[in-house]
Amino acid sequence: MKLHHGKFAPLILCGAALFIWGCAGHSSPRGSAGAPVLSDGTTAGADHPMSAPDSADSMATAVNVFGEFDGVQRTLAHAYGDAGFQQHTFLEEGYDNDVNVDPTGKWMVFTSTRHSEHPNIYLQRVDGMSVIQLTNDEADYAYPTFSPDGRQIAFCSTRSGNWDIYLMDVDGKNVVQVTNGPMQHVHPSFSPDGTRLVYSSLGSKSGQWELWTVDLNSGEKRMIGFGLFPSWSPAKGADRIAFQRARQRGSRWFSLWTLELADGEARRVTEIAVSANAAIVSPTWSSDGKQLAFATIAEPTATAGIKPAGQQDIWAVNADGTNRRRLTDGIGMNLMPAWASDGRVYFISDRCGSECIWSVKLEGSDGDKAKMAQKSTGQTLGDAN
Repeated sequence: MKLHHGKFAPLILCGAALFIWGCAGHSSPRGSAGAPVLSDGTTAGADHPMSAPDSADSMATAVNVFGEFDGVQRTLAHAYGDAGFQQHTFLEEGYDNDVNVDPTGKWMVFTSTRHSEHPNIYLQRVDGMSVIQLTNDEADYAYPTFSPDGRQIAFCSTRSGNWDIYLMDVDGKNVVQVTNGPMQHVHPSFSPDGTRLVYSSLGSKSGQWELWTVDLNSGEKRMIGFGLFPSWSPAKGADRIAFQRARQRGSRWFSLWTLELADGEARRVTEIAVSANAAIVSPTWSSDGKQLAFATIAEPTATAGIKPAGQQDIWAVNADGTNRRRLTDGIGMNLMPAWASDGRVYFISDRCGSECIWSVKLEGSDGDKAKMAQKSTGQTLGDAN
């Protein structure tokens, strides 16, 4: 099973089948023959402008004083100062994905295809432009996440053939494989003390995505339920995990759930948020464990089996399911949120033309953000049951 990750493509799964939701942009996923797949679903051939030039003449394009090729203006980044939006990465080619911020709030780790068709892991200061490439091979990488002490990064990769979970130091050294075998293992998340991971595995018998924990000291693994994209609350007073789960098996209508671990067993499995017109995906905890951010995808039923028809936005909600509010403005696609210790929520958006990393501040979220949400049209959670 080859899991294509990227091109603004969260893993939205129905039973044992895997669907990729793409969007138009500058980057492209790989086709079956390795050629770029265009936004219209076609594959670039040797004579297509997206294909690599094979002669010196084909590379002879004029560059003007503005740094534009053949007079074509580059995509402009829009300023959203009133809403507190900030752009952290800038791309001409490829896409960024899977952002996660370290406990200090100063560094972020993410995957990107800026240098290769295979997503690799990069490290960057949140207020800087220089990036450090931590992996560089022909495997695919996804979902890097910092340990609570900021010294290690857990991630998943196809470097052994299947998707498996790995650990490495924050400088990319001392890589250790945590899972192995024929099952697909994705999306690790650390426990508050850093001694355990929770992740998703595609069950060979159940045919469903299962939630598993692993003790990093003993190697003991336990299945704790069914779900996808688990996120362990950083609050040390409670062993609480958020995840998404389809309301009906084989459906894309995901809702947000939490569970609490007691002696390694799942307890108090509770549905926190659900929408009548959107799938709720990719939950992430605030640093105090009191709130959750997540993405919604309106009308998630695929169009021609390729992408959803509806708007995609970032929301926040209290851990008990109250005080839901939208953080993004309905512009572009907004997915894969990650909460930082300074209260900003980082996410992936194509609002600048390419899939880059953005963040939004939550100050005034009950006032200014509510007004912003009322002005924009699209899906709401107000009618959620």
